[in-house]
This record gives sequence, C-alpha cells and structure tokens, in this order.
Amino acid sequence: MDTKYWLTLADRVRADSDDYGHAHLAQDLARQLTWHGAVDVATALRSFVYGQPGGSDLHKDVEPLYRQLGWEESALVVCWFRDARNHPGNRPQKRSGGWPTTAPRTKETQEVP
Repeated sequence: MDTKYWLTLADRVRADSDDYGHAHLAQDLARQLTWHGAVDVATALRSFVYGQPGGSDLHKDVEPLYRQLGWEESALVVCWFRDARNHPGNRPQKRSGGWPTTAPRTKETQEVP
C-alpha cells in the first residue's frame, strides 16, 4: 500500500479546506484498491479506532493513515463501508429514513390463518 499517496489524501480530509471529506477518501480507497481491498484497509483502521490494532503488515501500513486522519475521521471512513447504500452490486431499496421498503417474506408471514 502506497502510504504516501493516502497520507496526502488524509491531509486533505483533515484540512477541511476543499470539498474532500471522509466519504471521498473511502470512495477513492474502493476505486483504487477494489472493494475487498478497501474493506481490508477499513477493517484495519477500525482496529485502531477501537484501540486494538493487530500486528499484521496491513496494520503496520495503515497506522500512519490512522494517525494522519485522527480518531474521528478514521471512524467516519470505517462507517462509510458499513453503510449498505455504499456497497457495490445489489443494494436494497431504502426509504429516505433508511428503513427497508418491504420486510423479507418468511414462511411465518406467508401463511395466513
């Protein structure tokens, strides 16, 4: 992972001087590292957010990014990946409040007494 490039983007997030925020950084991670690679980075970031970093090479690579972003921005990047609306592929239909438009049908709800 080219940390210098990502640290430059983290500086832009922290500077808050342009329109580049945590969501943009997350989207760039997903575009350049593929979805699964970006989720791996987000998972490593999350371990720092929760104060339980691992000792893997990825954790060592991600630590400078975490330090540059800070706790709050790192947490926001991680949360971006947890939001189902940002997942590639089949996205569930959502209402503006975030609730599913219909509940999945189960065997119990299909049977009418």
